[in-house]
Amino acid sequence: MVDCDVLICGLGPVGQLLALLLGDRGVSTIAIDRNHEPYTLPRAAVIDDEVLRILQSVGLDEAVLADAQVQPGASIVTADGRAVEVFRSRVGRLGHPPLVSINQPSMERTLLGALEDRPTVELRWGTALDVLDRRADHVDAYVRPVDGGPAEKLTARWLVGCDGGTSAVRARLEIPFEGRTAPQRWIVVDALVDRPLAKVPHPHFIGDRARPAVTLPMSPGRHRWEWMLHPGESPAPFLTPESVRERIAPWLDGQTADIERAVVYTFHTRTAARWRRGRVLLAGDAAHLTPPFAGQGFSSGARDAMNLGWKLAEVLAGAPASLLDTYEQERRPHVTAMQRLANTMGAFVQATKPRTVRARDLLLKTIDGTRVQELFASNIKPLPTYGAGAFAVAPGRRAGRRSVGALFPQTDRLDDRLPAGWAAVAIDDVARELLEDAGITVVEPGPDREWLDEHEATWALLRPDRFVFACGRAADVGPALSAWRRTAAPVREGVAA
Repeated sequence: MVDCDVLICGLGPVGQLLALLLGDRGVSTIAIDRNHEPYTLPRAAVIDDEVLRILQSVGLDEAVLADAQVQPGASIVTADGRAVEVFRSRVGRLGHPPLVSINQPSMERTLLGALEDRPTVELRWGTALDVLDRRADHVDAYVRPVDGGPAEKLTARWLVGCDGGTSAVRARLEIPFEGRTAPQRWIVVDALVDRPLAKVPHPHFIGDRARPAVTLPMSPGRHRWEWMLHPGESPAPFLTPESVRERIAPWLDGQTADIERAVVYTFHTRTAARWRRGRVLLAGDAAHLTPPFAGQGFSSGARDAMNLGWKLAEVLAGAPASLLDTYEQERRPHVTAMQRLANTMGAFVQATKPRTVRARDLLLKTIDGTRVQELFASNIKPLPTYGAGAFAVAPGRRAGRRSVGALFPQTDRLDDRLPAGWAAVAIDDVARELLEDAGITVVEPGPDREWLDEHEATWALLRPDRFVFACGRAADVGPALSAWRRTAAPVREGVAA
């Protein structure tokens, strides 16, 4: 007997989000975590517009934003104190601000509160994975209460490891975690502040020759500082209350700051050698770790949850199991790009050799105030496109020119008018009729008609994660529907799965 369709191991924010996405599709889900409750101290610091769009899909974007802080941009400060903007935050075609500071415990409370309304999802805290037994058509997981007691067998059709960088699921599968650990360690200080710091209106990466640092506003009422430790340097002197207060004092101008925590972090760039083995998959930190300099750790995991969630739901509804092979095919290149971006930014910030610091600062000062800086600051994050995967045709080679494989825009909250599954936009009556006859909901694109015009298309078929599966003119609908039927679950009762 099967206990659930999907067993999620790990109830951090990625596991919570995956459970929400599956719950919205009516998928029977059990999620376990070895801890008795969510982690109560802040970890992830920021999310982006893609994550907010994912949260919008489960009805939580406004709730998360209510306890968050939109950032206008980010700057690198040269060794002589000149702040140069390297990221500019503006609401674009995804319909949300691209840089938002959060308090992770607050966000998790919002996610967990929503899970209470998903009747097909069961949460089990204080429960650890013991043994994993993979079968041809299911997975047997033996779990045990962390406080002691007999093991229990849970049988699931699929299992997803969302259990972090030290993943027990990945260990049971004996999958290598390839990559490297940075030689630098960082002191991370989180504080409660009585009001925003006037000296830090947005995240600043401090290119100090002696000790690089980061300072950034968190959610309202919180602030974070980070300082780099040199190899071999003991962290103990930096963690005393006196030392912490002394180091944050220059950033305060009448504000009060109560230290919430001061800890040592080591940054990793690692990726699991494979993200799927049979009916077991990995997501979030269990699949990849990214340094924090680009703020893409949790954001990458949220994208995993969105990509994997709809594919699991489709396979459970009758789509070919091979659809799950496209999960890693699509996500791994994007994760690699984000890791590369984070390491590039880290190299800029962590420079301490005089020649390297001079070269960096000369570059920053040269572009400051120029068109080059504007283009760089507005386009620093890789575009949300996939170069291969579950699409009607192969996406184009140039990411910036892709139609198929691109994330469709929603400048006017288009997603609020779309069903949870497959959907389409169309400005062509013939294409609309053909798509609707196939059981697909079709809506007017509104202001996002501009995207169709740019790509010389009159319709676009959107996957449940809102990436463009196919697009074109009316004559192209037939081949696209044939590809869709090979990819998606069968249509039942006239509604696309």
